[in-house]
Amino acid sequence: MIMRKNYIQGWLVTPFLIISVFFSQGCNPDEEILDNTIYPLPIYHSPETLEEYLLETNQKYPDITYLEPIGTSIEGRTIWGFVISDKPLDHELEPKIRLTGSIHGDENITTEVLIHMIEHITNGYYNNDQRIRAIVDNRYTVFIPMMNPDGVANESRYNANNVDLNRNFEVKWQNWNRHGQFPFSESESKSLKDYSLYMVFQLSLSFHSGAVLVNMPFDYASEHDGGDIPQEYDLICYLAKVYTTSGRFLETEGMLNSPNMDEGTINGGDWFIAYGTLQDWSYIDTGAIDFTVEITKNNPTNIEEINDIFELNRDSILSYIESAGIGIHGRVVDVSEGEVPVSATITIDAGDINTYSDAFGYYHRILLPGNYIITFTADGYEEYSKEIEITESSPLIEMDVVMEKNI
Repeated sequence: MIMRKNYIQGWLVTPFLIISVFFSQGCNPDEEILDNTIYPLPIYHSPETLEEYLLETNQKYPDITYLEPIGTSIEGRTIWGFVISDKPLDHELEPKIRLTGSIHGDENITTEVLIHMIEHITNGYYNNDQRIRAIVDNRYTVFIPMMNPDGVANESRYNANNVDLNRNFEVKWQNWNRHGQFPFSESESKSLKDYSLYMVFQLSLSFHSGAVLVNMPFDYASEHDGGDIPQEYDLICYLAKVYTTSGRFLETEGMLNSPNMDEGTINGGDWFIAYGTLQDWSYIDTGAIDFTVEITKNNPTNIEEINDIFELNRDSILSYIESAGIGIHGRVVDVSEGEVPVSATITIDAGDINTYSDAFGYYHRILLPGNYIITFTADGYEEYSKEIEITESSPLIEMDVVMEKNI
């Protein structure tokens, strides 16, 4: 069981069992082809200055933030998760979103964009920005600004074992150069796996630099070459375009010029084939719809350029967080001996992508308007299925489920 903790004046005051970490993607599967030059502070945060910032921000906004270590790197640096929610220590009936940066240690701009977003949301909440307050009150958003602190410290794309973390996840993993000895061989990716399985996210974004586009599952197969595409491809394309069209993202210089691009989005395998990536693992093994967002071709050289990149992505990030509020949600319980949460697997239309209830029984399945058959299964319980309808006028419905034990 994962125990959680609080920080006061930067000191850990409650025991806690640390869990494990994470991953993403660049332009070439195995070669470091980007010139992501590292610029000295204060242009970019180091692992140490990031930790100072997160501690200070948590102390400044203790009512709506929560800081926890989700794992450690190969060289022993902490990988931090920074929660923003109106009740950051509680599990509620609200969708969870994960936002991650610097999976590749030389893509420093991604950490800065997430820091800017933390600032924008925390300041906006206390300045009574109604859009921000609605997001904080109705979403559980976890920021992991620096997934690969050793790579950042060592000015390298890779972790301290010279492994590309965005090739170390389990789905279609290949035993190739810099992919690790086996899936989740690296403490960073293993930590993210354990943390994500415990939290049960519905949406995720992994930020990168080196190109400009929103990359959709699957990375391991090309849609236009007849490869696999997700069963929920309409939903995935819709959510990807929420990101690209809600703000100024499409104004970003250097957008990928490809016949397979559609309003700034592309199927991962139509860009290039990659195996063992975070977004494919997140979607296939955890049910979280995950995109790789490439936000600029190069690391900016000054603070003004960093601010510009954030402004081009600000409304896209906010809209994406908001977009989680559709579909069906509720709680799965066993009432035979009190109200006991059930860890259930949730399937739509007998599909091949499952979502799950969390340790408290809460579930949320993102769906577009339509008719569906939703099925709940759990070890030791009878299967439960029901036909549901999501409509434009009622885009989110609540349905609690009582599971009955097998006789």
